[in-house]
Amino acid sequence: MYSYININELVIDTMTYLKLRKIYTHYCNHEFDLLGSGWQHISYNMEPKGFCKVKYSSLSMSYYGNIARKRLKHKCTSSYIPINWFVDYRSGFFFAPWKYSSWKKCYSIMDKKYGVDIKCPWELGRFYHFVQMAVLAIADESLRENIIIEYKNELNDFIEMNPVGKTVQWTCPMDVSIRVVNLLIAYDIFMQLDKKHYLDKRFQIDFLRHIKDCLDFIIANLEYGGKGAGSNHYLANITGIIFAAAYMPANDWTNACVVFGVQELIEQFAEQFHDEGTNFEGSTSYHRLSTEFILYSTALVYGVLKTDKKRVFGEYCHERIKWLKKERFQKYDLSDVDFFPKWFVPRLYRAGIFTKTILKSNGEIVQIGDNDSGRLLKLTPMIDTTDNKMEENDLAHGNLLSAMGGIFSSGEFFDWKACLPLESSFISALSGRKLFHGDFGTVKDKKFTNRKIDREKYIYSKETILFQADNKFNYASLLDNACVHSFDKFGIIILRSKRVFISLVIDTARNVFYSGHIHNDKLSIEVMVDGKYITRDPGTYTYTAAPEIRDKFRSARAHNTIYIDGYEQNEFDGIWGMRRKAKAELVSYSENEITAKLKYGEIECLRKVILTESRLKIVDFSNRPFHSNFKNTIYSDGYGKLKRVKR
Repeated sequence: MYSYININELVIDTMTYLKLRKIYTHYCNHEFDLLGSGWQHISYNMEPKGFCKVKYSSLSMSYYGNIARKRLKHKCTSSYIPINWFVDYRSGFFFAPWKYSSWKKCYSIMDKKYGVDIKCPWELGRFYHFVQMAVLAIADESLRENIIIEYKNELNDFIEMNPVGKTVQWTCPMDVSIRVVNLLIAYDIFMQLDKKHYLDKRFQIDFLRHIKDCLDFIIANLEYGGKGAGSNHYLANITGIIFAAAYMPANDWTNACVVFGVQELIEQFAEQFHDEGTNFEGSTSYHRLSTEFILYSTALVYGVLKTDKKRVFGEYCHERIKWLKKERFQKYDLSDVDFFPKWFVPRLYRAGIFTKTILKSNGEIVQIGDNDSGRLLKLTPMIDTTDNKMEENDLAHGNLLSAMGGIFSSGEFFDWKACLPLESSFISALSGRKLFHGDFGTVKDKKFTNRKIDREKYIYSKETILFQADNKFNYASLLDNACVHSFDKFGIIILRSKRVFISLVIDTARNVFYSGHIHNDKLSIEVMVDGKYITRDPGTYTYTAAPEIRDKFRSARAHNTIYIDGYEQNEFDGIWGMRRKAKAELVSYSENEITAKLKYGEIECLRKVILTESRLKIVDFSNRPFHSNFKNTIYSDGYGKLKRVKR
């Protein structure tokens, strides 16, 4: 197999090492903190905490644990305790392999059994922890042998207990795709560290066969609905294909898969990301996930171009994949040093700039739309080591900005590159030290013009002072260094100054092809002053496990917007859909004032955000009696997490 990461080029700073060392203790005990579970031992004898006051138990779970131990007797070391790959570790529901042996059978209980979340076993099966263990093995030679043995045990366990297409771990091609990437990166690193040859020829053959099985499975089960844009699922499939085919030995099949992956990467990046750099699904968290797919895939392609596999882009056999276009239709250019189309790299750069723009002074992004805590890779743990919970901060997107610094020399990412050096050094190593110089700028909304307001239609109004500075202290003006960033295609506007961060949602649904991840949050505002939240988005909390709770979190009433009793901006259409009624537009903006309006049905609303040197004021108008409550007390800052606002 090919190798693309020179471990000597990875920069592991002291703080990252200490964090990895701390969570490694949990990983050794098969304890994982996933989707709000808290650190929990996941085994066939585990005692779940329950979810939404629901707890399931299964006598067959312990029975299957005995089967696992017998089947792994000659695959793993004698002290190894099998991991339960089939349990929803929050509710305790067990996706017994003999009963839930196909995707149809697994999906049949979604929305049917309350509190059950199929995302839980999927999240465990992504193997995020393998890459972190591999990085720790580089940094700490004293732990290296134990880590490699644990890695081998767990992977043998998973492959043995999860035959292709026969368990819950094979029901979502997206998760198989993410798993492939994490397995390959970890394998690449461990093979360079394994001086005692624990990862012998037998293991290498089994691993290669498993990667081939994964590639075949993804190609056969692409999550693509037709022409045009796919979704983050399809983007994950493409990423998995590129990584698997790039790492596997060259032949007609893998060569065709590499080219197909790159072809679709270019086309889907054009379809799923606007020229301003924002993702089309209307969610800031899904923007990070999809940007990671693009960024890491792009870096690997540049790495491939520095090996003998470069020739496959001109010599592939397109007949091997029925969707693969002939060479003359490809949008890449082997003779060009940048390889990708001229628009590609600037758009990738702007995707990073968008994340930087929505990042507040505490390092957290503004949460808009769904957040399922999804990632491609987890390198530096975003945890607070002073907190005994050691909970991952899913809103801290600095990892992405550091990774951007691994391929862009722009000063926009320099601070994050210095703060989180592992990600930037990883991207640099993966890409063969490919580096783009310069600033690729931002895209302005050329179509924007001030709209006229018919004030007579707004009978009702309300004024709210969200923040008033205390004149006793000699604080700087709230307007110091004020600037506005409008992302018209995404549908939000950001006003930030030295002390203030303001995000106002305009219309994230306007350019959305798939409405599954947007909320009824038009004209909703999130505010932070001097590093403290004044208002914040409620988040997501859960999907299919509790449909009525999902609807509450994505409702207008849950957001800091204008709410009218008995009305929703858009009508819920099942867990993954909305029938669009609402239309919002930006009326005007400056460094101290933003005005936007909203209409759905016969309801019309207007919101003015006014910032002065010492005050932040919101003035709301509507043609119906309304509420504008900025005191939401419960929020979720990551999937499965529920917290209360501290006043």
